[in-house]
Amino acid sequence: MSSQATLRLIKNGFKPIAAEDKNLISSFFKKENSNFSDYSFSVLYAWSAYKTLFYKRFEDTLLIARSLRGKTDLLYPPLCADTKNSFNSAINHYASVLQDIYHNDQSKTPDIHKRNTSFKILSIDESKTDLFDDLKVPGFSFEVFEDLPDYVYDYQKLIDLSGKTYKNKRENINKFIRSYPNCSIEPITPHNIPDLLKFLTQWYTENKPQRTIHISELFDNNAFNFEKNFVLESYQTRKLLRGFNKLELTGDCIKIYSSIVGFIIGERTNTDTFTVLIEKVNKDFFGLSQFLFREFLIRNVKTELVNTSDDSGMPGLKIMKESYRPAYMKKRYFLNFFSH
Repeated sequence: MSSQATLRLIKNGFKPIAAEDKNLISSFFKKENSNFSDYSFSVLYAWSAYKTLFYKRFEDTLLIARSLRGKTDLLYPPLCADTKNSFNSAINHYASVLQDIYHNDQSKTPDIHKRNTSFKILSIDESKTDLFDDLKVPGFSFEVFEDLPDYVYDYQKLIDLSGKTYKNKRENINKFIRSYPNCSIEPITPHNIPDLLKFLTQWYTENKPQRTIHISELFDNNAFNFEKNFVLESYQTRKLLRGFNKLELTGDCIKIYSSIVGFIIGERTNTDTFTVLIEKVNKDFFGLSQFLFREFLIRNVKTELVNTSDDSGMPGLKIMKESYRPAYMKKRYFLNFFSH
């Protein structure tokens, strides 16, 4: 958005998201009790760059908007809008805010003005799709699209790894234990975060894509590719590490010969689900990823289900996540609104 449009967003009651907003925003996520991986203040905080994410309380709901390079969307449906009336009311309010912003943004030409007034509502739970029935937003039509689903697993199956399905996982873990019997796992604390950031820098250097992404592509809302995901994840992972204590995350790192070779971070998402947010390991140590993942769950997780988020549309990640045999795929939808 232009600076003028950003100011009008704030004048319409939206506030830039900051770390001190954790308790308020988390209270709405808690009421939602969704086990989507992105229904978390930690994930929201990791996504945020300076004055790109905003929130506003409207009636009994919470609106969370992302404004980036002339496009403004809702990252979630209005939180705690549990009836058709409250859902409809909150979305109509948001649409009127956008119309006010772009009507008064003199930097827009008429054609761009019309295009930018369109918006999306992301991360909609399948259980809420009935709220779309009879939805009417003056000046807009909308379409429903299915987005990437989350992978949700039975916790005990990830611990037991029993049967032929998990034979390779067991063999990889056992080989790692035989090869590195003196490895050590320790919780992530302020003391070891500087070393983890150094490890992360090395990891990204060794695994970076061959193609260098242009900054315009990085901020293009319509661009989806491995290179873009790689850069954004680097930024997000560093934010999670630097805000680790403040965000009240759970994490472990693993050392071989006193050197960090991997770490994993997660948090409890709702009453029955724990979400693994980040895992980074040195791929030179065979079986390390499977070993650390299982040990982390044993040491830290007490829920029935484990969510490992979506696969970002990456074939290799999709194969790996499917190999753990999810209990189910958590379907995610989004609405795409078009101005008339």
